[in-house]
Amino acid sequence: MSPPLKTKPDQTTPELHRKPVQYRIYSQEQSFRHMTQSRGAKEQALYMITDEILFNVWDALCLSFDQQNREAYLTYLPHVFDLLNTTENGFDLCDYLVFIEENKMGAVKGDTLARRRALRVVSLLLACRASINGDDSIDKKV
Repeated sequence: MSPPLKTKPDQTTPELHRKPVQYRIYSQEQSFRHMTQSRGAKEQALYMITDEILFNVWDALCLSFDQQNREAYLTYLPHVFDLLNTTENGFDLCDYLVFIEENKMGAVKGDTLARRRALRVVSLLLACRASINGDDSIDKKV
């Protein structure tokens, strides 16, 4: 008698149909190219504010005391900016920041400080985006 065949998981389960999460971390060169792209005035203002917020507010590595550390978050900035431009509620952006802290910066997985820091940063980024775009109603908060 042969052993029972192992069957594949049920293909109809919602977990299997979820869009795969892809987090991008740019190289220094790719980041520089992304940073120097031609943008409209509003988009460039948002890009610069995003850079400032990552360095001065998120600052997961506590490096903002010295401007010489400016490039520490440069490889994350392009993806944060891209997510900020496409997110509706900020959850994907928050998850990305937590992912970076846990997988690239050594934060303990499930650390509530990383999650709270990310939520604060995303709320601020969404408020800045709404302000720059002239959207007085910030209904889509994290």
